[in-house]
This record gives sequence, C-alpha cells and structure tokens, in this order.
Amino acid sequence: MKFKFIFISALLLLYLSTSLIHAQHFTSDSYIIDWGNFNMTSGHKSSTNYHLTDTVGQNAPGLSEKNGIRVKAGFQYIYDMSSAISFTIDKLNIDFGTLVPGIGVTDTNLLTVTTPSGRGYQIMAQENHPLWINSSNFIANTTCDANDCTPTLSAPWTSSDKYGFGYNVTGIGATAYFLTSTHFRPFADFSQNQEPAIIASESSPVKNREAMVTYRVLVSPLQSAGNYENYITYTLVPRY
Repeated sequence: MKFKFIFISALLLLYLSTSLIHAQHFTSDSYIIDWGNFNMTSGHKSSTNYHLTDTVGQNAPGLSEKNGIRVKAGFQYIYDMSSAISFTIDKLNIDFGTLVPGIGVTDTNLLTVTTPSGRGYQIMAQENHPLWINSSNFIANTTCDANDCTPTLSAPWTSSDKYGFGYNVTGIGATAYFLTSTHFRPFADFSQNQEPAIIASESSPVKNREAMVTYRVLVSPLQSAGNYENYITYTLVPRY
C-alpha cells in the first residue's frame, strides 16, 4: 500500500486601510519627494562595541503598542524586515511500503518557516480525500484510541486495534495543537467539505522554524490489498 504526496501552496493575506494619511511633499526644479515624514538623519551605525540603527527628527519614532496593535515608526525598522518569508518541505512523496495488519507504520515530513520581523504565521493542512483505491475502497481516517480526535482536536492514538490514517506534529509552533508525540488527528477532508485545519502557529517572527509532521497508518486484517493514495495540501498564512 502506498501513500503519495504532496501539493504545497503559500497564501498571503494583506489587509489595506483606506483611512486618511498625511504625508510630506517636497518639490524643486529637479526633484519631487513624497514621504510619510522627513528626518534629520537615519541609518545604520556601528563601532567596535556597539551596533545602532536610528531615526532623528521624526515626531514619534519608536515602537508603540496598544490593544494588540503594534506600530514601528522610524527608518531603523527597515533593517528588521530583511528576512523574506519562506516555506519549504523536505520531500514530496511518502511511501509506507507494504503494510502489515495490526502494525502501525509511520513516515515524516519536515516543514521549515521563516517570516519577516514583527510577523508570525499559521500552517494549515487538508487532504483531498482519505487514503483510497477508489471512493468505495479506502482506509478510514483515525478517530484515535477513544474515538475523540477530530480534524481540529488531537488525542492519544497508541492502540494496535484502532485502525486508520492520521498525523502528529511536533515543534514549538505545534504544542498548542498536539500535546505529545502520541497525540494524533485525522486530516481535514476536502471531499467532506471540511475546512483546512491549523497545525502550527506563532505570533512572533521566526527564522528557520521547523515542524515535524509524522504520518501514521494502521490497517486491519480485513483491509483489501492495493495501492492507496491521496494528496495533502499545506498552506502557509503569514500574520500581519
């Protein structure tokens, strides 16, 4: 039985404000300058013992925060945004090989995320359908040991007679969704009109943050032999 994998997409959500903005406007015979403010000086400075970025002359430079909204005012914050957003996965095919009834088989994927300063992320996941040969011959998604896990709620899955297909995620961003490495969930199922589920998230910027996805499949002696396949879509959503 074989499990094929994967299509990855990255979704960027931007929210634009239409409120009134006051900017600086300067003109001469040779130049036109339009900018949010006009500073005396700003830049990137260093010496043997110190490293400084600054803005001088702006009315209110610096970091401000209220009711969960953060404003970074000043040219020095340009340097904080040098990290481009990125999302990588280490391999695009998972093959469980020959499955033996009653023995769980696992394989893994490593997801790596980098976000610009001041921004976090969410990773969402969804399968196109359960592992199947066709819609009438499939491996059901796991319901875990006590029939209590769902696409958005993980639960322990260690029993050798609770058959199905599911996944676990470990890493800093996944701890709120998977309490331990034995907590699993079924994938949200597109064929059942289930929305993609969050599997990892953080509210602060990260660099090369890794999340390890462990796939597990366990079949009964009554499961038909064959080549079972599906596809998983991971979506990275930046937080702004």
